[in-house]
Amino acid sequence: MLRGRHRFRLLVHARRAFDVQDMIRDWLSALEWSAKVRVVVDVDPYSFI
Repeated sequence: MLRGRHRFRLLVHARRAFDVQDMIRDWLSALEWSAKVRVVVDVDPYSFI
């Protein structure tokens, strides 16, 4: 929990030739989200801690 909200982190390692951003975009667009859910994807975050 961070500021009263649930927060999950997922670290994905892949070869440079693999387009991770497209894979994540396709995966997230295929899911049905509640109106209360906010999904934020940070590609190449400054800090993972």
